Amino acid sequence: MTFQITDLKEEIVVFLRNNDILTTALRGVTRTTNSGTFSGETEHIINLVNVKNIRSIEVDSTPLKFGKDYTVDYSFGPITAKTCKITFANPQNGDFEIEYDYGSDKIWGDFPRDDLKIHSYPRIAVDIMSTTTDALGVGGTLFISNVAITIMVYADSPNKVDNYITAIRNLMIANSKTFFHAPFIKPTLVGPLINSPDRSNVILHRNADFMAMFNIN
Repeated sequence: MTFQITDLKEEIVVFLRNNDILTTALRGVTRTTNSGTFSGETEHIINLVNVKNIRSIEVDSTPLKFGKDYTVDYSFGPITAKTCKITFANPQNGDFEIEYDYGSDKIWGDFPRDDLKIHSYPRIAVDIMSTTTDALGVGGTLFISNVAITIMVYADSPNKVDNYITAIRNLMIANSKTFFHAPFIKPTLVGPLINSPDRSNVILHRNADFMAMFNIN
């Protein structure tokens, strides 16, 4: 599998959304289900412009696995009317249920703008900080990469920040070998609690960093 930075970042963002690190109420999203019957389909489109995360897909009561059985394009279509396209690895047959969230959200693959108001928090940002790559074997054509990931939590009290950071670290540790776009993710460090003067000194933030290891490309 060829390693893609954008795919890994999106997988982690969706993972945090699916595991309710922030509740659906805080995120401003609605959890719902799309159901019907497949008859040999290799793709399925949810015609909403603000689908944020696919929580689960079942066909004939059998759960499908992200990456192995399906992939998701959350920005399918023209820029003014982007919908959610699910592509299946194999044609699907039978009754299906797709559980997903749609709405605004406060967990993103980028950092919050300086002009956001206090009600836009708590907020979580995910980003790739660096990638180191080395040759995989002597004279080979493959390379192995380790990717440094930061997850930044913003909230209006130290306790809230620390509770979210602890929950994220515990969740990532428990699922260190379950990601599709990274064979193994380990925790590395937790940064200091920092005040945000550009946010009226009300919002604080702290980072939890991780290393996605053994990515082959």
